[in-house]
Amino acid sequence: MDRIKIVHSRSVPIPPRYRDYFWDDYHGRGETTLEKFILRILVYGSSAHIAEIARAHPREILDVIERYQDRLPVARGLRAFVVRQLQTA
Repeated sequence: MDRIKIVHSRSVPIPPRYRDYFWDDYHGRGETTLEKFILRILVYGSSAHIAEIARAHPREILDVIERYQDRLPVARGLRAFVVRQLQTA
């Protein structure tokens, strides 16, 4: 399996409600790359968390789902869910 290059590399703060998903924030900076943030929410977050992130970063979340579709659990279902959330927003 090849490594996927990070495209969305800007730093974003980690909101307190998502800190449990970022156990590797060794220095306690409280920030991570946007791509890593989206991936962790997609893998570990609830549907409400995913919907919130989809509304905040619509293009980025769809791009991450497309590029990591082989590595995400039920990627087709995630994409359909995110698109539905964006249409109702």
